[in-house]
Amino acid sequence: MLDGMSSLSIPRRDRTWLDAAGSRVAAMAMADDQFGVVSRGQLVRAGVPRWFVRRELCARRWRRTGRQTVAVHCGPLPVEALRWVAVLEVSPRAALDGLSALLQAGLDSELEDEINVVVPRGARPRRVPGVRVRESRRFREKDVMTAGIRRMRPAVAAANAARWARSERQGQLFLMQCVQQRLAPAPQVVAALERLPRSRRRSALLQLGQDLVGGVHSLGELDIAQDFRRRGLPEVDRQVVRQRASGTEYLDCELAAYDLVLEIDGAGHASPLQRLSDLLRDLTETAGGKTVIRIPLDIYRIDRERVLDHLEQLLVARGWVRAESAA
Repeated sequence: MLDGMSSLSIPRRDRTWLDAAGSRVAAMAMADDQFGVVSRGQLVRAGVPRWFVRRELCARRWRRTGRQTVAVHCGPLPVEALRWVAVLEVSPRAALDGLSALLQAGLDSELEDEINVVVPRGARPRRVPGVRVRESRRFREKDVMTAGIRRMRPAVAAANAARWARSERQGQLFLMQCVQQRLAPAPQVVAALERLPRSRRRSALLQLGQDLVGGVHSLGELDIAQDFRRRGLPEVDRQVVRQRASGTEYLDCELAAYDLVLEIDGAGHASPLQRLSDLLRDLTETAGGKTVIRIPLDIYRIDRERVLDHLEQLLVARGWVRAESAA
């Protein structure tokens, strides 16, 4: 019934117009949540008839984006829409993974060269241009986030992004950015790394995961932590909290037993205001009996072994004894 009248009393032309209007509303509402892209299966389930889809495509108000998907406009597709196309086209169980999933979760990083999608082993995925599809025996539905586009949880995605990265260094960066930008806590990332297949890179990434749990916040800190470990120097406390009148501050590295603080300075410490802030913080630490040594990363990397030699001499002068020497 419509305004007290049977639908049969409405002229056929008007019924068609009402059907089309309702179909347009349903399709656009769905597309609004998916950056303008919908699958044909979604349209059918929403009650949008196939004749309406064909009509919109023929009229060039919509356009095909694949065998299974259409865009409800003819303009350019943003990268988020391309990710929707990838997941909807590949398989009903497909999910974004690796860097693609991290970027979708909000990672502020480089753009992806290709969209990464994962499916369970045996899912018989469809191949889509510009999409890298991986079949995984370790695929678990509980690792998939289903609110919005299907994507792996950030910790799992970060572990896989590090595994698939072009280099070990790039993989380290993905893990660190995931934790730095609060997409996943370090313990969850470590748990995801432990599920990766055994390889040389897995071992190195697990060590980084433990460093992240311990407080490493930058690749510069990671480099120095690894160099200290390689040289047998004492482990440092990282991101040590100091409560000041101006608020909470964090020290990069502290060796409290030797009254020594190491600050690792990257490019962001070159501005005058940052240098002033660093100076005031160093003076406060010195007033408390600490020696503060700033290590500019660009200088450190020129000859790290000489820097480490002098740091070792300083530690020895303050009472540090190498373990084998003590024995």
